[in-house]
Amino acid sequence: MKISRSYILMGMIAIAASIVMAFSNPLASLHKKDSMTIIMIPKVKDPTNDFWMSMISGAQSAARENQVTLEILAPDVENDCQSQKQFIEESILRKPAAIILSPIQYSEMTDTVRKIKEAGIPLVLVDSKLSENVEAAYVGTDNEKAGLQMGILMKKYVKKGSKIAIMSYIPGASTAIERETGVSKGLGDFKDRIETVLYSNSDYLEACRLTKKLIKEQPDVDLIAGLNLYSTVGVARAIKEMGVAHRVHVIGFDNDVEGILYLEEGIIDALIVQKPFNMGYLAVLKSLEAVKKEVGETEVYCETEIITRDNIYTDENQKLLFPF
Repeated sequence: MKISRSYILMGMIAIAASIVMAFSNPLASLHKKDSMTIIMIPKVKDPTNDFWMSMISGAQSAARENQVTLEILAPDVENDCQSQKQFIEESILRKPAAIILSPIQYSEMTDTVRKIKEAGIPLVLVDSKLSENVEAAYVGTDNEKAGLQMGILMKKYVKKGSKIAIMSYIPGASTAIERETGVSKGLGDFKDRIETVLYSNSDYLEACRLTKKLIKEQPDVDLIAGLNLYSTVGVARAIKEMGVAHRVHVIGFDNDVEGILYLEEGIIDALIVQKPFNMGYLAVLKSLEAVKKEVGETEVYCETEIITRDNIYTDENQKLLFPF
């Protein structure tokens, strides 16, 4: 069974609609003197990345329901730590009711982010953590657990003589560190098969280039793990272009229309899919709790799902893959 053209068309239309929503102010009618403003600073505003677009959409949904003005400030690329720091400084000066942040770096961002707490502005971290607990609450995936899930799944594809490569994304990002740790734990006795860990710098083209170079230089590598959307799709592009899908298995993180098509074609064997819409939605709710000084749980984790060709067409998974 193939993914129908209507599914893909609906997905593309929905993504386009979400892009328009994400970069316009959906709450213009709520700009009143007493309107509460929350500033959200994700890692990137990339229309090609369904993960971040879905998270922003979830946050906007919660903001509309609670009559809150939500403003989005984000770098154009996911590895632009300096721009994110500038957005944080700008946000502090504007004194919003709360700030939602997805820090690009685990430790490099801490000094800057600490200023939010010092300014008395409630902070909710979403998706990624920091080296110091300066937040009122955290919402995201339990990334080590998700990496463990991936590592256990990868064992299914390990055979005698197998060699493994990991395509991570940004060195020093908390999610990358935790996922790498989880994958190693999940592989168990097979973790010594990991030949190399590469970093795509959250760039599709770089992930593709590194994968081609890897396969040419180490043709014995037959299992690759992509640890975020950029890495996963970049790896899959290279595997397809090189025509080696018959011997190189790919397990990836996150999903978009291109990644789902690669899953359908057999280029990707399985995807660990997060729930970014839920993360964005819950982050706004946690921000409102923090403003009211009524924070309950300080850590909220959203589960991940394993998507394969065998379960991609279930109603539940179609809603997860095409949330808009």
